[in-house]
Amino acid sequence: MSGANGRLAAVAFDWDGTLVDSAEATYNCYAEMFAALGVAFDRETFARTYSPAWQRTYVALGVPEARWAEADAMFVAAYARQQVKLLPGARELLRELRERGVAMALVTSGSRARVPAEVERLGLGGHFGTIVCGEDVARRKPDPEGLLRALSTIGVAPERATYVGDSPEDIGMAHAAGARSIGLLGGFPNRDALRASAPAVLAASLDEVASALR
Repeated sequence: MSGANGRLAAVAFDWDGTLVDSAEATYNCYAEMFAALGVAFDRETFARTYSPAWQRTYVALGVPEARWAEADAMFVAAYARQQVKLLPGARELLRELRERGVAMALVTSGSRARVPAEVERLGLGGHFGTIVCGEDVARRKPDPEGLLRALSTIGVAPERATYVGDSPEDIGMAHAAGARSIGLLGGFPNRDALRASAPAVLAASLDEVASALR
């Protein structure tokens, strides 16, 4: 998959659910957090309300905005006790792209307090030319701000880049930025919405992502 000049210059990735297996950890942290807030939450609720823009989940479950900061703090504290792992094929995919000379970036809704530390813990610190986190932008996915900022930092035009993500917000961001998109069917409960978002490629694994990028 390449740009108009025939060569793929950059790949930007989502983090949660795309490179790391964080769906179960996210559910566990939500369950703990919402229990502390006195809000009913189960797997059906998770499936019905999940969004990487987690404030939408708060709204759907009636958490008043005055308590969002408290909820965020509880989630972060709960997540710090989780140990997420890379998804199968993630390390190999990043190594292959690096060997091919393809620039890489990370564009995530996750927090700067968490994601870069996870990247380092998992031994991926040297792979990404830039990491754009949720609080680094004024407008979150599917707005293209984060992806355009990352591509500008690494010096690649959107038409020569591909974005890989597991949510419809990821695909919407890629479309709005003018980049190609690959949707990865991951562990979060948004597969139908991801299909409906019409990525250029829909992949069932990171091995399939690697094949599409070749």
